[in-house]
Amino acid sequence: MQCDRLGETIGAYLDQELDPATRGEVAAHLASCQACTALAEEIRCTSRQVAALGRERAPGRLMADVRERLAGASAAPLVPLRLPPAIHHLPLRRWLGRVAALIVCGLIAAAAVHMMSRMDSTALLERDVLAAHVRSLLQDSPTQVASSEAHTVKPWFAGRLEFAPSVKDLAAEGFPLAGARLDYIGERRVAALVYRRRLHVVNVFVWPAADAADSTPRALTLRGYNLLTWSRGGIAYWAISDLNMAELQRLQALL
Repeated sequence: MQCDRLGETIGAYLDQELDPATRGEVAAHLASCQACTALAEEIRCTSRQVAALGRERAPGRLMADVRERLAGASAAPLVPLRLPPAIHHLPLRRWLGRVAALIVCGLIAAAAVHMMSRMDSTALLERDVLAAHVRSLLQDSPTQVASSEAHTVKPWFAGRLEFAPSVKDLAAEGFPLAGARLDYIGERRVAALVYRRRLHVVNVFVWPAADAADSTPRALTLRGYNLLTWSRGGIAYWAISDLNMAELQRLQALL
């Protein structure tokens, strides 16, 4: 069993949902792979923390009350909306002003919730990219197909991914292609292109972008690693390495 396959089955393994044969394969892989063992322990830790929050039991009458109200709502005739007496006495401009203020407040609240949701999902992606990069460095080789030839690496992805990643050999520019592998980021299978710069390893993770619009590169540093992310032509790119940011930006411009 390869690491990418384990990433798809580790949840079912920890929940005791696998058949005996597959469970044996996962257990054997975990016994020989330190990176996947660490991933499994991280998932167990997260599960324990969630379980520690406890559960709030719903009231016993909740289901019956919901059904009664739904039945009553479908049978009851429509009743005209009656405004509170205080509103009837408000001047029209003032009344409309209050309604507009309520609408604006609602829009602001919705935008804030949407923004927080996007920030949370971006932070999770950043963490997954960092973890995938570190896992690759802990293994004997960061590649599943080791080749400096783009026409060898690109066909290797056929049948393994639902898209065809672009693969470039940049040896002439100082970033030789070392090969590629599959990885698991953001609950999806992604392509990982591996480049080298002197003694440094650069992972470039590639998958279809959620937004078709191109985006300019965004730079950040995570636990000592430099990271660039951008999208182009409907594809999302995440490049990460311990290279300095200037060299990583040079690679980004070449891809």
